[in-house]
Amino acid sequence: MVTGASGWLGRRLIQRLLSQKRKVVCVDCFKDNLALPEFSKHRSQLQIVNGDVRNPERFEDAFNGCETVFNCAGIQHPTFTSDIYSVNRDAPARLLACCIKANVKNFVHISSAIVHGENVGKSMITEKTPCRPLTHYAVSKAQGEQLLVQLGKKSKVKTTILRPAAFYGIHPSKNLVQLVMNIKKNFAIVFGDKGFLRTYVDIEKVVDAMLLAERHGRNCEAYLIGDKKPITTLQLYQYIADELGINLKVMRLPKILSRLSEKLAFIAGKCNIHLRIPNILGEFGRTQYFSSEKAVKELAYKPHESPENGLRAMTRSVADTGNR
Repeated sequence: MVTGASGWLGRRLIQRLLSQKRKVVCVDCFKDNLALPEFSKHRSQLQIVNGDVRNPERFEDAFNGCETVFNCAGIQHPTFTSDIYSVNRDAPARLLACCIKANVKNFVHISSAIVHGENVGKSMITEKTPCRPLTHYAVSKAQGEQLLVQLGKKSKVKTTILRPAAFYGIHPSKNLVQLVMNIKKNFAIVFGDKGFLRTYVDIEKVVDAMLLAERHGRNCEAYLIGDKKPITTLQLYQYIADELGINLKVMRLPKILSRLSEKLAFIAGKCNIHLRIPNILGEFGRTQYFSSEKAVKELAYKPHESPENGLRAMTRSVADTGNR
């Protein structure tokens, strides 16, 4: 079973599972009967379930016979903050409860490296670094992990948590498409001189990690998933600009504006109002780089050395789509 099946990560995972000749139950809030049209040639391998992960009891029969449930469902920029908590915090444990009832063998959950907050000093973040979530999204992911571990330790379902960095990859999400188009228009914002150092990860490597976690993951353990080399915001923009063949121009803003945006977003969130742009500006003003060594050792994960080639490929895929 793949929850969040219509999302970017869900689709990439389903594609890989189908290539392995596996049968897949696809769960999402599909709007029509044309769900996942790109997989129409594989309908015999697919079962489409129109369901909300916040109420998995309504499709609990679909769990029967599943060996593994991959929870890709998540929400980052809804209208209401309460949706962030109901999807990211509450839903995973409810899904796991259905797995327990159906005797599912494995539960692989996608959390986020953002639960760790930012680096303290120059120390590298690892799984042993305390969680210091700074946004409602990060808090919801951290609390969701806690509920999973509490339930997972009492069950026979092997529950593995992955904490990926921010994704990149070909045919990306709307947010990344917008980023590429903004840079193409020479609209790029950097806080400080070069922005902040962050770890990124190819979405295909996240899929690799999910399949490895299914086989090698340890119960109630979390694994950070990212590329080896972190890059600054300016480097991120420069790779995209170089691939577009443009002379990058950036608007440099004081770091304090990012902090103020983050505080505004958090306060608004307490009033159940999610402010998308202030949240994004806040995230771009924080350093977060980490080591994936635990995943390398325990899952046999093989990270990319650098995100440069992947970011260039992503940029080409966006440009090619725009030119058609």
